[in-house]
Amino acid sequence: MQLSAGAGPLQELGAAVRYRTRMSARTREIAILAVAAATGSDFERYAHERVGRAVGLTDEELSTLAAGTFTSEDPTETAAYSLCRRLQDDPRPLDQDEYEAAVTPLGREGVVELVVLIGYYRTLAQLMDVFAIGAPSSRKGSTRH
Repeated sequence: MQLSAGAGPLQELGAAVRYRTRMSARTREIAILAVAAATGSDFERYAHERVGRAVGLTDEELSTLAAGTFTSEDPTETAAYSLCRRLQDDPRPLDQDEYEAAVTPLGREGVVELVVLIGYYRTLAQLMDVFAIGAPSSRKGSTRH
């Protein structure tokens, strides 16, 4: 997505959350695809399913992410997905048990990185909604710029 010149800081944040965090590429893509599913962002789903395959997500995993039912044998991936869903589905603050369920496998820094990543991709999803940017196959007829 091409953003205006004033969006430079947002693009810098995007580079940081994608390339300068402790989370694995698989965990990052699980989180992004969870946001895409929760926000209905066709573009992010389209773009990140390809990236997800490149980092080892299977077609079955991609389908479950799209359906909102992802599970993993990896406790870090499970915690990341659970936190993504929780933050998007329920606006109340985390309780102590929820916080511990995230911090134990992810670490405090990992939770911070994940929350920032979720916020960043929610922002992108909203920008794409406002400017009617969908996946390439759903862009027909879009005239807003």
